[in-house]
Amino acid sequence: MSGRVIEASLDQRWITQRRTGRQAWEWKRTSVLIPGDRIPFPLTAGRFGSEGEARDGYFVGAMLGDGGMTSCTPEFHGDPLDGAVQFMRVFAAEHGCGVREIPQGSIVRVRFPFRAGHRNPITDCLRRFGVWGQRCDEKQLPDLRLSREFWIGCLSGLIDTDGCVRERVNPRGTAHGSVEFATVSPVLAVQVSDTLLRLGVANRVRVDERKRNDGHSVNGYVIASRRPINIKVSRATALVRLAGILDLRIGYKALKLKRLVRTVGHVAPAKSEMHGYDESVALDRVKGVSTSAVRRVFGVTVNPSGLFVVNGLVVGAMLKSGPVAP
Repeated sequence: MSGRVIEASLDQRWITQRRTGRQAWEWKRTSVLIPGDRIPFPLTAGRFGSEGEARDGYFVGAMLGDGGMTSCTPEFHGDPLDGAVQFMRVFAAEHGCGVREIPQGSIVRVRFPFRAGHRNPITDCLRRFGVWGQRCDEKQLPDLRLSREFWIGCLSGLIDTDGCVRERVNPRGTAHGSVEFATVSPVLAVQVSDTLLRLGVANRVRVDERKRNDGHSVNGYVIASRRPINIKVSRATALVRLAGILDLRIGYKALKLKRLVRTVGHVAPAKSEMHGYDESVALDRVKGVSTSAVRRVFGVTVNPSGLFVVNGLVVGAMLKSGPVAP
């Protein structure tokens, strides 16, 4: 569900929850895992580096969302009265870069020109974090040891631009809601989901499977439809935790998130020794298992529980070496 991928031997052991009966815990090998099996993951096992600050992160996240980074001059599109555009003005000034605003209906096109013959510091910042020149379906953050503060800023910028806060009331009259982010970049979707999990925020990743017409064209150019990938945070405890982390600058989104937290903030996490629910533990679901190759693997033994964490998921000591299966 979270989009995480792990390569393991076919006899690697996993602690899973039974799907019927008492739903107690049991061991399963990779070879017998099936879609839907539930595997626990700790929400407190996140590790971060030291590269980047919160303001850098917000700038990069917002530019990944509503920015233009493939022409000579970087630009950003947004409401001239909201906090995101104001942040861009201040950020550019801090870096000694000019700002040119071009009205386009209810939004403004903000460009960041620089003196001829000099390197543009805004472009340099985007290059530093490896996002300059990326197309929409190729957007991603580089494999750097980015700091926790950078990631929080980046998530705030992404949700301010390509995200939304929803409030709902179900047929029984119960109020609930969600925070969602959408992208057409598979890599960025996985990065956002993984970062949320490392920050202790459980989420789901889903691909929009609605039927689309891929055969239409405009002026002879074939239009290729891209299916958006949605990252959704809807559990009450996850929403409260996320609201305490994000620093949204678009006013109406920040207000909706505060109102949503007041609505669901009273919901406590379910706790049961059998089910293993805990404020620091959640369950992921297996989406599929496939065999890709045969290669040398190494077993890991840990005592006394036999459990350890790999790529954010709880696994058990391997019994013997064998073919790997991602």
